[in-house]
Amino acid sequence: MNIFTRTGLVFDYMHDNIHRVVKGIPRLKRSQINPHLMLGSQYNLWGLKKLKALGVTAIVNMRMHNDYSDADHEGIKYLHLPTVDNTPPPLSVLIKGAEFIDAEIKSGGLVYVHCRQGLGRGPTMAMAYLIKTGLTYEEAYETIRKVRIFINPQRSQVKILKELEEYYKEK
Repeated sequence: MNIFTRTGLVFDYMHDNIHRVVKGIPRLKRSQINPHLMLGSQYNLWGLKKLKALGVTAIVNMRMHNDYSDADHEGIKYLHLPTVDNTPPPLSVLIKGAEFIDAEIKSGGLVYVHCRQGLGRGPTMAMAYLIKTGLTYEEAYETIRKVRIFINPQRSQVKILKELEEYYKEK
């Protein structure tokens, strides 16, 4: 990747963060993975209202912190899967999250997956769901990268996703 591409990615990342802080939610056009799956960074309470207005029916939070009470999520199903930043969730957590997302989407819902910045943990969980649907790790990665070009899963996160791919192949 050349210096111009890297610089562009840095500015794109900064713009996304500024938009999230000002508007309370990431730039959604960058986060729509498919008609039923969205990926982004942490939202604020104003952003939660926007998510509700957009039709989000479920949220998967990969952050260590659960910033809001259950009352704040009223009307939206909520799954908190605390994962330390820059680390992979255990295989059992990926399976639990992928099943939660799959069940919600199969019932016609719209799921928003997030971590702090939407770079590693959130994309890892979104890829876990896509792998559950039959995609390979590479296909899942490229699907997400098309709409959120600055994702950056760590090697350990990639490794666990490839283990998940094997798990679903054997199942």
